[in-house]
Amino acid sequence: MQQVFQFLQDLSENNNREWFHNNKKRYDESREKVLFITEVLINEIRKFDSEIPLLEPKDCLFRIFRDVRFSNDKRPYKTNFGSFIAKGGRKSMHAGYYFHIEPDTSFVGGGIYMPDDEQLKVIREYIA
Repeated sequence: MQQVFQFLQDLSENNNREWFHNNKKRYDESREKVLFITEVLINEIRKFDSEIPLLEPKDCLFRIFRDVRFSNDKRPYKTNFGSFIAKGGRKSMHAGYYFHIEPDTSFVGGGIYMPDDEQLKVIREYIA
């Protein structure tokens, strides 16, 4: 994991296309390590959550490229890796598990992102 954190730290300090292109091999190696961790987590989570199907790790991992079209921040790359493990993978509208790898800011979490009105109502009623 030290290689992954070092790549992300270096990317944070050199967030431009030329640097990324010159370090594409490091990115690919780091991505493979994160995909492996994602696969391990999928298998472990499935042991206690029957809602999680057998997923391809690549379907859970978010891309590293940022959408800068409507952002004031024009840096082209995210400085983290993140995976969302849920029925449907990263594009899911279901609740799931998220892990975020970033130097000094890694975390794990769970929940649902932008639930529709009916889902939100059910969640709020359950909590109340």
